[in-house]
Amino acid sequence: MRIIYNTAFIIFGIFYLPYFLITGRYKYGISDRFGFLPENVKTICRNKRRIIWVHAVSVGEAKVAGILAPLLRKAFPSHTLLFSTVTHTGNKIARLTAAENEAVFYLPFDISFITDRVVNLVKPEIFISTETELWPNLVHSLYKSGVRLILTNGRISNRSYPRYKKCKFFISNLLEKFSLILMQSSQDAARVIALGAPSAKVFVTGNLKFDIPFLNFDTKRTELRERLNLNDEEVLLIAGSTHRGEEEDIIHGFSRLKKEYKNLRLLIAPRHIERTSEIEAVLLKKGFKSSKISFLFTDNGQRTTNDDSCVFILDIIGELGAMYSASDIVFVGGSLVKKGGQNPIEPASLGKPIILGKYTSNFHDVVRIFLENDAAVEVEDKEELYSTVRFLLDNPEERKKLGINARGAISKNSGSSCRTIDLILKQA
Repeated sequence: MRIIYNTAFIIFGIFYLPYFLITGRYKYGISDRFGFLPENVKTICRNKRRIIWVHAVSVGEAKVAGILAPLLRKAFPSHTLLFSTVTHTGNKIARLTAAENEAVFYLPFDISFITDRVVNLVKPEIFISTETELWPNLVHSLYKSGVRLILTNGRISNRSYPRYKKCKFFISNLLEKFSLILMQSSQDAARVIALGAPSAKVFVTGNLKFDIPFLNFDTKRTELRERLNLNDEEVLLIAGSTHRGEEEDIIHGFSRLKKEYKNLRLLIAPRHIERTSEIEAVLLKKGFKSSKISFLFTDNGQRTTNDDSCVFILDIIGELGAMYSASDIVFVGGSLVKKGGQNPIEPASLGKPIILGKYTSNFHDVVRIFLENDAAVEVEDKEELYSTVRFLLDNPEERKKLGINARGAISKNSGSSCRTIDLILKQA
């Protein structure tokens, strides 16, 4: 079975090599990916430290790892944490999480002789995967080495569940190798059990992302708005984690609103910052200037207060969560187009009024909680987005109410991190 999978993985890699080269998706950490880990990782392993390996795919999962990290350090003081990621953006977030005596590397390609080599080098006691990350060869290499495998913050979306069911035999074989499977919701738990996970190993712990620490709202807001040169009367709309096809609709609505609300400002934070120039071109076409945050946050870059045609573009990785504190209204992207939506928890934790499109399958349970608690507004299309922003501009009390409800929803659903650590310790 491993030979067949290895062959398929290699063929897939060769077939998609031009795409990877053009997009630069795997241009970072290429030696890590082939199993040649960084020197600081090898030093930690040579010192025969007791290792907990925490894996996070990208930014969202890396932030979950950041929630768990201090609790793991406290619960396992004799262990050292190592973090792995797949994406470069996730790697940057993980590096902010790692302590001085810890290290970060890119996940090796899922080919048996590579995963065997890495596992034999790292020799972790515990492997923790954030969300439902199932790499067959890695799981097999860890399991045969006697490593305790734990899945945290697991979820199975409406889109992925039918695909998993088609290969249930293969998936169940992987799930059986985990000693603990911690799922976000009862629906996720039922689905993973239906796919073959032993029910005795499955627990519902909630969504770890609800445990994102609250930022210092007043301090951050004041600091960031000063750096953006925004006055108290200006209302900042942030469109966060947007995807291609959304920016045009957002800019179109903003253009209409600007005719009536001169104090309205817009910041667009694309999900992929390499699309910055593409968004600049759309803004120019619509008659707006653009200001990249990376330039504004240098010593010599600052927007003038009377520059009404300026739209900010966030082109710095890992800054969106903090930037939300400067906002007055937030639209969470990936939801006006069929991308499954992005996570609304960060702006909610800051008490922001949140608008979402209808395509939120990736965060179905989170969005349901917000909608049931009147903590967000769901819109059908660009016209509803325009009219909803307009309503919130006219009704600041409604903005305040939505923000209070959002923070309340976060508070009511927090605690997943403590439940997660408690279950890990019980099986230690």
